Amino acid sequence: MEEEAQLNFILRELMQKIEGLESAALVSREGLIVSAILESGISEMHIAAMSAIILSTCERVLLELKKGELDICIIQGTDGKFIVMQAGLDYIIVGVLDEDARMDLAFVNMRSTTNRILDILED
Repeated sequence: MEEEAQLNFILRELMQKIEGLESAALVSREGLIVSAILESGISEMHIAAMSAIILSTCERVLLELKKGELDICIIQGTDGKFIVMQAGLDYIIVGVLDEDARMDLAFVNMRSTTNRILDILED
C-alpha cells in the first residue's frame, strides 16, 4: 500500500474507534494537509492552516509560562471539540468531535494512531 493510502486507512480506523469523531486530519507543521477525512463543508486548507497556528500558539504559551512541552490542545465549544496533538516533530494530528464524544478515548486512540503514522512516515 502506498503511503497516502496507508495514512488514509489509519485515519479511517481512528474514526471508527472514537464515537463522535466527525473529522480527522494529519497536517504538516507548515500548515499543509498530508491526509484528511473531513465532513463535507470543511475546507482542508482552513483546517490545516488553523491547526498549525493553534499548535504553534499553544507551544508558545507553554514556553512563556514555563509549563513544559505541549501534550494536547483542546478547544471546546458548545457543540463540540477540536483537538490538536503533535505527531512527532513535523506533523500534527487533528480531531473534530461532537459534544458527546469521550475525550479519554480520543486521547488514547489519537496517541496510538500518531505512533502508527510516524512508523509509516519515518520509513
